[in-house]
Parts: sequence; structure tokens; C-alpha cells
Amino acid sequence: MSMWLVRNANTGRVLAWRVRRADNWLERTVGFLPRTSIAPEEGLWFEHCHAVHTLGMRTPLDVVFLDKDMRVVKVESNVTPHKLYVGAHNAYTVAEFGPGFVKANPISPGDQLALEPV
Repeated sequence: MSMWLVRNANTGRVLAWRVRRADNWLERTVGFLPRTSIAPEEGLWFEHCHAVHTLGMRTPLDVVFLDKDMRVVKVESNVTPHKLYVGAHNAYTVAEFGPGFVKANPISPGDQLALEPV
């Protein structure tokens, strides 16, 4: 499985460098469920998605919602396990990161992110 990095296109700063694309049904279904910890630089990238759940998760997540132009529309920090719905109706992509990602990488609605191969 190839790794990707996420960069803030506005500043050029690399935000995460251990990101996987969830581009098949198994990756989209399982995601981080089996994990007991996730580092802030780790992520899962879900395209064609506007919401996620944290049912069965064993660790909190930081979640970033992006529109079709890869602009941030919503940021959720420290989303606890067992939430049925975490979403943004105008999102096209959802990126999940380990807890602490948002604190380490201040991003705001309107910032543009880029997903690049490592």
C-alpha cells in the first residue's frame, strides 16, 4: 500500500506524511478500527465522502472535511469513539488523522490541502 503526504497548499507546510487512501471497500469499511493508537502524522483519506462514524473505534480522531476543490470546509478535533455521525453536508473528501493533528497543524475553513505521493 502506498503512502501519501498531506500539505497545506496555502503555506507549503507538510501536515501529515503517513497517509493512506481508502480507495476500496475494505479500507473504507475497516479504516482505523483495529488500531488502539494513531499518531498525529498518520491519516486515512476518503474521497467521495461527506461523513464518517467512530463506532467501534478505540481512540479519538481529528477529522478534516474538504470540498471538491480540496478546500477545508470543517475541522473536528478530538472526535471521541462511538459517534454515529461526524460530517459536513458540503464535503467531498474526509480525512481522518490521529489525535493531536489539529493542535499541531492549525488549519481553518478555506485553507486548501494537497495530497501528494511520498
